[in-house]
Formats: sequence, C-alpha cells, structure tokens
Amino acid sequence: MIEPGQFILASLIIFGAYFIFGISGFGSSIVSVPLLVQMYPLKIVVPMMVLIDICASLYVGKKSLGEANFKELKWLFPFSLIGMILGIVLLIKAPSEPLLLTLGCFAAANGIRVLWQRNVEALEPINKWWAAPFGFFGGTFTALFATGGPIYASYLGFRINDPKTLRATMAFAIFILTFLRLTLMLVTGLILSWAVIGMAIFLLPATFLGIWFGTHVHTKLSNVAMRVAYGSILLFSGTALLLRYFS
Repeated sequence: MIEPGQFILASLIIFGAYFIFGISGFGSSIVSVPLLVQMYPLKIVVPMMVLIDICASLYVGKKSLGEANFKELKWLFPFSLIGMILGIVLLIKAPSEPLLLTLGCFAAANGIRVLWQRNVEALEPINKWWAAPFGFFGGTFTALFATGGPIYASYLGFRINDPKTLRATMAFAIFILTFLRLTLMLVTGLILSWAVIGMAIFLLPATFLGIWFGTHVHTKLSNVAMRVAYGSILLFSGTALLLRYFS
C-alpha cells in the first residue's frame, strides 16, 4: 500500500527527474532512482521506471524524432543488448553496491569533463568503435538500475556536437533501450507486479507535468547552457550515487 506522504515525495522526485528529461532527453532515472530506493525496494523501483520511461520517451521522441541521428545508434544497440542481458542477471542475483559506486564515479567524472569543456564549440569525434564498451556498460547499468543514460550521453556527446541533435538522439535511444528492458523484464517476470504497475500509473501525471515544463525551458537554452545542463545532471547524479554508497 502506498502511504500518502511517500506518494507526495515520490511525485516531487518524479516531477524533478522528468523536468530534467524534458530539458536534456535523459537523466530521469539516474536522478530519481537513488532517491526512490530510499523508500521502495530496488526491484520495484527499476521495473516501475521502465514503464514510466516508455511513456516519457514516446512523448518526447515523437516530437523530436526528425532531429535524431540514427546512424550513431546502430553502433550502440547490439552491444547494449549484450550488456542488458548481463544486467538482468545481475539484478536478480548480484549485490548492487559495488556497481553503484562505479556508476557514481563514472557519471561525476564525465560531468566535470562536460562542464570543463562547455565553451568548446567543436570537439574531434571519438572513433565509432568506442560504441562497444559504452554500449555494453550502458546496457548493463540500464538493466540494473535504469541509469545507463549518462554512459550513452557521454558517448554521444563525444560523437555529436549539436545540442538539439544530441537531445533528440538521446530521447530516441532511451525509448528503444527501455523497450528492450521491458521485453527482458516481462520474460523474467520482474515487471509483472501490481505494486510496480500501480505506482507507475499513479506517478504518470507528475511525469508529464515535469516533461512539459522541461521542454519549454529547453527551447530557450543556448548551446553552452545545454552543455552546462548535461554536465550538471551528470555531476549531480554521480555525486548522489556516491553519497548514497558511502552513507
């Protein structure tokens, strides 16, 4: 049963997380999951975020589909699927703390990198074969904690300089990866729970309200401001995970 106080707090968390998603095309789960797991079990929070992310990605992806760079994503998805299969196995069987520590360090370090280079207008793209490690680890963390967004954002940020294209590509990537997660969780039975489905339904109004506000803010941001938003999300998310780990 959902307690009213926890529901209000969860709604505020979801609103803030999807406000960030509306601005950047990613970041909802890595902001919300470390906070929601303080109230609910990880095995409820992660499948619930799959259902909410599906709805959110459909909403944002539909509006920005024409700006997405699909050529970049075709290199990521095969390696992501392999990583997701491993992540589902680890979610069922392995302790989560060491992986949370790794993700926290990774996200915080990349947030610092993006903020440091926020005024650089053109970066030399990295080799496309970097899609293998980024896709694999992104898929693993996406399946484990629904928090692979910073990994994909880091890779795509190295490959795509235009912020609007980056946002659209990230939104579409999150949709496809969430659909793959949904399929794997249906097969394993993780998502077939009334607690998961009920919480997702109750939190959808806060989700769409956050996206609506975030999308309107996004249209007013400059390229530098978008990089600051990305870097801040990564740094905040990584720091939140590290604080949770050490506390």
